[in-house]
Parts: sequence; structure tokens; C-alpha cells
Amino acid sequence: MKRRPAVVLRPADVVRNEHPYLQRLHPGASPFRASRMARDAGLEHLGVSRGRIPPGGASFAYHAHLLDEEWIYVLEGRGVARVDGESFEVGPGDFIGFPAPQVAHQLTNPFDADLVYLFGGDDHPIDILDYPDLDRRYVLEWDGRRTVFRPLGPAEYPFERLDLPTASRWRVLAQRGWGSVIAEAALAAAGVPYDREEVDMDGGREALRAVNPLGQLPTVVLPDGNVMTESAAIVIRLAELAPDAGLAPPPSSPDRARFLRWLTFLVAAVYPTFTYGDEPTRWVTAGEELRRSTNEHRVALWRQLEAEAGAPWFLGSTYSALDIYVCAMTRWRPGRAWFAEHAPRLHAIAIACDRRPELAAVWKANFD
Repeated sequence: MKRRPAVVLRPADVVRNEHPYLQRLHPGASPFRASRMARDAGLEHLGVSRGRIPPGGASFAYHAHLLDEEWIYVLEGRGVARVDGESFEVGPGDFIGFPAPQVAHQLTNPFDADLVYLFGGDDHPIDILDYPDLDRRYVLEWDGRRTVFRPLGPAEYPFERLDLPTASRWRVLAQRGWGSVIAEAALAAAGVPYDREEVDMDGGREALRAVNPLGQLPTVVLPDGNVMTESAAIVIRLAELAPDAGLAPPPSSPDRARFLRWLTFLVAAVYPTFTYGDEPTRWVTAGEELRRSTNEHRVALWRQLEAEAGAPWFLGSTYSALDIYVCAMTRWRPGRAWFAEHAPRLHAIAIACDRRPELAAVWKANFD
């Protein structure tokens, strides 16, 4: 039998491997830090990590494992342990064990210094986890990269490494109500943090042209400094970075071909009617005819899309970025009242997308 080598982690290794994490199932969650020592040392059946909770923070939502056993050992600072409905203070040297099936527990830090502790337990391939406060139960499994939470429905990924490149902030050049709203909504749907930089589209566009020589929106600057334009490209890139956000059906999905067709239709056929019709004098001397003709052509295109639209979303039961486009673009000419009368399926999709909570701030920032 070939023996595997031992792995020694020095204090500097533990510090270097400490990363910020966010547990999204915890209401009002804030990041905490953890160094996953057992996994960094190659251990596959035992979990040992060093956690660090800043003042006012918490580690996980109130939870209980049914199969795994856990323990906590406090190294520095003070915290409050909530265990099986009771709360008590813990400090250096305190050890808490949670035999399986566990009672629910949570560790918080209401004090003014970091709480540093070791935690760990069994590392079974599959476990069952209860969240009493949320009235939820999940089956947990490790997919080789991260912990998958499987409710009675699609998989969820509530843990997130906050210092990965995709977690860095994007920069969106925007003007209220313009095409940048689609990029903003896609970023919000993907859970990617971004900064919104207002540009003056009526005042020469110098700041925008310094980034995008075409002087058009949407224009975004990625964390590595690269520039992306063209909303479809931005949407597809975000769908790759956040595959669970639902921006695009996966390549294996039967909806993929329809998604790509109508995404391209929206950006290549419908969107140019605004590019040329909104500011016709940029392209021709007498602009009124161009504006009238693009308005008429746009209505014909929307009627074609109305005939293809499903319910409750454009692709039927599958939500996607197509619904974001519909929601944003139906606010433009000919406007929501026209859609309510002439394209009721598209209007219903727009109203449903208006109500998605992750997009509420985007719509508020861009429309009345």
C-alpha cells in the first residue's frame, strides 16, 4: 500500500489560507473568515477549520446536522453560543460538542474584538441539515469544489468566497433608464457586486468615449481592467460566472437554442431601433422619418416576440435574462400601456420581473 505524505501547515500557511465567506442563509448575514486547515492538509474524512468572526458578526445561520458531529473550541475573544434555544457567553478554552443528530446552534460575536475559534467534525460525503428559524431542510454534498445545498427543488449554493476575482466589484457606466439598466440587472441577478458611475449622454460623452470609443451603453469595466460592451456578451459572461443565477439555460438544456436565438434577436433586431430612432440626427440630417420608421419596425418586431413568448417567463417555466430584457425594454417606446393592450404575454412577463426582489434596486435606480 502506497502511503500518502503528511502535510505540515505552519502558522503563516493558516493565515495565508484564511478567506472571507458569506453564509447567505443567515438573515442579515455579514462576512466571516475561515481557514480550512483539514482540507488544506489533504484530509478527506475530518473537518478542522479556524474561524474568525468580527465584532457584530456571526458564523452560520442557526442550524443542526443530522449525520455529522461537530465541535467548537474558542481560542481568542468572546462570543455568544445559541444552543437548543438557550444563549450563553463563551471565551478562550471553552469547548462545545454537538453529537449527531445535533441540536440547533449558532455562534455570534456581539463584542468589540474578533472571536477566533477552531471548529470541525465529521466530513461525510452527504449530510442532512436543518434550519429551524427558516423552516428549511437541505441535503448537503461536496461536489469537489464547494458544498451543494439541495432542497426539495433545484440546488442552491449559499456559501461564497468573497475574495475570488468574480467577487470583486465591476464598474458600470450608466445613465438612468438607458441600456446600461440591462447590464445592471444582469449583475444584480448574478449576485456580482458593482459600482454605478453616472455618465452624461447628452453632454458630449467624453468620459464614456475614454472607455468605449463608440460612446454607447452598456459599457462595463471588469475587475481586471478589461472593458466589456454589448449586453448579450455581458449576460453570457455573467451566466458563465454565476451558473446558478438562471441568466441562461445550460448548454445541455433544450431551452438553450431558443434562448440564444431570441437573445440575439433582441440585441440585433429590436435594440437597434432605439440606437437609430432615439437620436436620428446622429445618423441623418432629417431625423423625423427615421424615428417614425424605426418606431413602426419596432412594433412589428415586438408582435413577433409576443407570438413566441411563453408563460410565466419567455421560455415558459424557465426564467432567464430574456425576461430582464423584456422588463427593461417594455418601459421604452411604445411603453407599458401599449404592451398591456397589444402584447399581453410580454406585459405579464415584464410585471413578474418587476417583482423579483433581487432586481428591485435596479428598477428603482433607473425608472420612476
